[in-house]
Formats: sequence, structure tokens, C-alpha cells
Amino acid sequence: MVIRVAAALTCLVIALVLRANGVGAIQLAIFAALAVVTVLLPASAAPALVIAFAAVVMVFADGHPLRLGVLLLIPLLHLVHITSALAAVVPVRAAVAVDALKAPARRFVIIQAIVLGLAAVARLLPDGPTPAPVEVLGLGACAVVLGIVALRI
Repeated sequence: MVIRVAAALTCLVIALVLRANGVGAIQLAIFAALAVVTVLLPASAAPALVIAFAAVVMVFADGHPLRLGVLLLIPLLHLVHITSALAAVVPVRAAVAVDALKAPARRFVIIQAIVLGLAAVARLLPDGPTPAPVEVLGLGACAVVLGIVALRI
């Protein structure tokens, strides 16, 4: 039950971040419905829809691509993914040992450090247009590095 409460609280914080970034009431209502389904049915596609919906809504919100709201959503949406995955396999009334959460917590911290480090590097780059081949090479290099790191975790 604690894991589902953590997922619900994470969805609430995401909704607050979305509202603070100018997301409208209709989009927030859709997000709320997806969040309720995520908490009640964590093994469904609802967690993926919560993540995708919040990301798409933020893409269409006004502001810089690396603004605070976007940077806050990165760990929050990852936390929805983790809590939903754990809630899907842990029975509702089961007690969760803290030791069982150490490995997922370690992976969470490592992945967030990598992603936010990449965001910091992206923030240092100039805002002007980048040639498409350079973007494709950069994304490919990031994918290779993340793949190598993921295999070693």
C-alpha cells in the first residue's frame, strides 16, 4: 500500500508542476484520470500514459525546453515508472523491507545523475539551430553511452 501511496503522491506533485507551467484544466483533468488508473492498476498501460501525457503536455507549454518544470518532471516521471513497477509486483498488503528498495534506489540515482548531467551539458550549448547530422550523431553517442552504463548497473 505504501508503494501505491508513493505513486499517488508523485502524480500529485507532477500535477502541481504541470499547473505551475500553465497547463489548462482540461489537460489536468485528463492527467488526474490517468493518475487514478495508475494507482489502482499499476500493471496496466496507465503509468506509461501518465508519463507520455505529462511529457507531451510540457512540450506544448510555453517556455525554454530546459526550464525548471521540465527538469523537475524528469525524476518525477521516472519515480512514477519505478513505483508503478514495484506496485505491480508487490501485493497491496505486503510489508516492504527497506533493503529490497536499495537496488532500485541506486539505479534511480545513477540514471538521474546521467540524465541531469546531459541536461546540464545541453544547457551549455548555444540556442541556435544545429545541423541535423550533428544532432543524430549526438543522440547516437548518448544512446551508446547510456546503453553501456545500463549494462554495467
